[in-house]
Amino acid sequence: MPTYSSKQYANSPNAGVGATPGNVMAFYWEITTTAALTTSDPLVFGVVPKGFRVLSAVLEATDQDSGTTVTLNIGDAGDADRLFAASTVAQAGTADRAMAVTGQNYLYTADTIITGVAAAGPATSTGTIALALIGRFEGTAS
Repeated sequence: MPTYSSKQYANSPNAGVGATPGNVMAFYWEITTTAALTTSDPLVFGVVPKGFRVLSAVLEATDQDSGTTVTLNIGDAGDADRLFAASTVAQAGTADRAMAVTGQNYLYTADTIITGVAAAGPATSTGTIALALIGRFEGTAS
């Protein structure tokens, strides 16, 4: 089972020191799959820092099936579909801004790896999956 990681995560797995509290932060990760996704293939996008509050998200993918079967869950270790639940973006190669309610305004209380998986499917071809997160850095408790 391959693990697909974004080049941003592979090159810089740490969230960094973070911005000044109150500043807006944006993250963009892109994963290229080298084989058709199965429901057991992990997607590793990147790390958000402790104190990051999600305000908006966009999930985009190329067409990775020959019908309407593949769906994607995007979240983290605490909730596998916190950000997107059963998104159909990989069915026709589209973008989706309708994030899950559980992710809207969610505050990460620790540095957290953002992950994903094909929730249903499987995919029948390779492609790219991109995730953009926009949020506010609220800082950490001192």
